[in-house]
Amino acid sequence: MALWATLLGVAPLPIWFLVQVAIAPPAAWRGEYRPREASGPGAPAVAFERQLARYWDRNERLVPGGADPNAFSARWQACMRVEQARDVPVMLVANGAASFALDGAELLRLPPKNTRRSAGAVLHFPPGLHLLSVELDSAGWPSIALQASFDGGPPAPIGSGRVSPGVSITPPGPGTSPCSEP
Repeated sequence: MALWATLLGVAPLPIWFLVQVAIAPPAAWRGEYRPREASGPGAPAVAFERQLARYWDRNERLVPGGADPNAFSARWQACMRVEQARDVPVMLVANGAASFALDGAELLRLPPKNTRRSAGAVLHFPPGLHLLSVELDSAGWPSIALQASFDGGPPAPIGSGRVSPGVSITPPGPGTSPCSEP
């Protein structure tokens, strides 16, 4: 009898986990993390993330690949499909040197500094597939967030959980043209 009660008590856990996995949005960003002291073209630690909003502090010190949170660099990329042209307010917020590029053209840059600050602009997104790239060189307690307002609401981190009608975001594929059409 006790065995059945134990099994019934634990059985909902896998079902709950499967439901959460099934309804959770997919990854939108592909991140590559490198320790700052790494030399040469070694392979970076790769992590797929739902949104670009990361904050390393005393409570969250884990950097993919085991790098020191105060001595790493990272690059995130995502492919964004826009069905109709739109002007979008975009804001980059970081503690550390950071930059944002759209289709290879750097549009926002934050110089190295050990305080959180931001840079923003209203950017024009023509219809089609676009490569979003964000780079960070950590400093102090590093942080990074790329926020935008696609629908006129308040800016929110760009990710799979925040998609406006006519906008979809996916992680890039491998190769030299990560956002090429299938």
